[in-house]
Amino acid sequence: MRAAVFQGVGNIEVLEVGDPICGEGDVVIAVATCGVCGTDRSIFRGEYEVSTPLILGHEYSGTVVDVGSSVSRFAVGDRVVVDPNVVDDMCFFCRRGENHLCSGLSPLGVGRSGGFAEFSVVPERYLYHIPAGVSLQEASLIEPLACCVRGIDQARVTTGDVVVVSGAGPIGCLLIQLTRMAGAALIISVEPSASRHEFARRAGADVVCDPSEVSQVVKLHRGSVGADVVIEASGSLTAAQSSLDLVRRGGTVLLFAVYPQGRTVAVSPFRINEDELRVVGSLNNPSTHSRALDLVASGRVTLEGMVSHRLALEDIDLAMNLDNFSQPSKVVIDLQAS
Repeated sequence: MRAAVFQGVGNIEVLEVGDPICGEGDVVIAVATCGVCGTDRSIFRGEYEVSTPLILGHEYSGTVVDVGSSVSRFAVGDRVVVDPNVVDDMCFFCRRGENHLCSGLSPLGVGRSGGFAEFSVVPERYLYHIPAGVSLQEASLIEPLACCVRGIDQARVTTGDVVVVSGAGPIGCLLIQLTRMAGAALIISVEPSASRHEFARRAGADVVCDPSEVSQVVKLHRGSVGADVVIEASGSLTAAQSSLDLVRRGGTVLLFAVYPQGRTVAVSPFRINEDELRVVGSLNNPSTHSRALDLVASGRVTLEGMVSHRLALEDIDLAMNLDNFSQPSKVVIDLQAS
């Protein structure tokens, strides 16, 4: 089969490799679509260390072409979406029911072969049926949506809240939709790229502004009190730093994005204690895939217009740098177009 194999920093090649072998508890799928995540680009740039060679890609959907002898929930021809986060079930965290924090976490596309390939082998437990009415292409966005569902759980947005969402890329816009569903009274989207402002409005943002304007916007609507919740989804260290300045006493800051390892921001322990702030992270998608699928199937969350570029597998190198695209949103690899 053809697969995009990461060989080292700045080097990813489309090669002919052996077809995956189906174990007794495994399912082999013909990959339809695989999204290109910021994590993929971080790996490509050398900011996130992995063992090589490796088939990247962890946001994918496909059709079952083979099942192992002990597989009972799936059959050839089923349309499925992948939860890539394979855990060991034996570590301290797994045994406490915190599987997403697994010490032996080995995600598809990060710790083992993933979805930038014609075929992928996936343990049965990490697959979900795609509901009728949800396309294979839409299903490739379920993994990032499931992560966002977890983020909203962590942010604890409640009815009537004023919420700031920093970043209006695909993830930011999903978070805006979910924040609206959670009952926020006012959603302020912060995005430096004017070309993305309309995306934020379509997702449900009430106000869209540049980072240089957000302090004044919050003051306009809340005076000196601050926002109830600030969700940082841009990955900017500057935005992470300023999130603490925007939140009210007793409020919550969710650092949702992936930030460069080893980099830090200044935090006042006094303010966190004195103002009783909640500063939280959100890792992966623990038990949120089913909820994400239900949200899309019901139409409560829309994925329409979220994908801006569909590329063939042979264009994977191009996909690793967003600067190669004009007004990019979500870039996906369409294996059916290869």
